[in-house]
Amino acid sequence: MDYAEMSDILKSTLGLDSEPVGVVLFKSEEDIPKDLKEIEKPMPYCGMVQRARRGEVLFARLDKHDCKGGASGIGLVECPENISTGKLYFSKLNKSATQTVGQRIASSMPRLPAGSTVATLVAPLSKLNMDPDVVIFVGNALQARRIVQAVMYRRGGRMNIDTAGIQSFCVDATASPILKGDVNVSLGCDGSAKKTGLADNDVVVGIPFEMLEDICRVLKERHEGWDRFMRS
Repeated sequence: MDYAEMSDILKSTLGLDSEPVGVVLFKSEEDIPKDLKEIEKPMPYCGMVQRARRGEVLFARLDKHDCKGGASGIGLVECPENISTGKLYFSKLNKSATQTVGQRIASSMPRLPAGSTVATLVAPLSKLNMDPDVVIFVGNALQARRIVQAVMYRRGGRMNIDTAGIQSFCVDATASPILKGDVNVSLGCDGSAKKTGLADNDVVVGIPFEMLEDICRVLKERHEGWDRFMRS
């Protein structure tokens, strides 16, 4: 399957109201195509994904990522000290009872190694001409459930969903799927809600690209039967 076909299958079988987004994490400057034009104004990584859902193509190096917590999740930079120490979650965001608890939250987050990424390309999957590292969509619980069921269809077992309600796009939907090689479902985060308009009922799903074609085949073959059973 090509990227456009997989994108169409995700949209048609799940009923998505926006584009599935492909994310390319460039490991070196030599990997970056010469024709990519960098965004003009810095923005958070979650904002890039949200804009790509509506059709935009966004290429950015570190200086165009204005949320360094998000940038650290995807390997552009070291985790900022106020996050790694738990101070941000305790003193400013009130997300932890103590700074130690905040530190425990931060240290448990899967993050790509600092410096392993030099730039990002975030675009509708259908507009990419290179393999993404991960594919992300924003949807509802049923749409996420169908992805989980498509994975279970051949593999069986259980899915371990990894989230803390913090750093949803960068850590939950990008770093986690890449590092564990499995789908992850995030309940979103207050930062992406405040900065990029993530709705209260949205969930964010990250899929390692190497899993996507098989997931699409299962969805195409089985989703109608699943839906008929559910609605019967």
